[in-house]
Amino acid sequence: MGKVLSIVIGLIFLALGIWGIAAWRDEVLHFLMAAVAIMAVIVGLGIFIFGVSELRAGGESPVLPPPTQPASPEGPQSAQ
Repeated sequence: MGKVLSIVIGLIFLALGIWGIAAWRDEVLHFLMAAVAIMAVIVGLGIFIFGVSELRAGGESPVLPPPTQPASPEGPQSAQ
């Protein structure tokens, strides 16, 4: 019974949402336009902060360990 009730409630909310979008088309459009503008500001700020942090850390490079020498001068022996 709970599964059927959740499906019915989901369909009711879906119908209300579609009706709301159709009834308040201009308001929904303005809301979406504002959301896109706000997201552009947030993403731009994040990319800017990332770029500044990369500039500040630009001179650093990872330290590589020296290469290891083989144990014998002939190199690895093949098994016969």
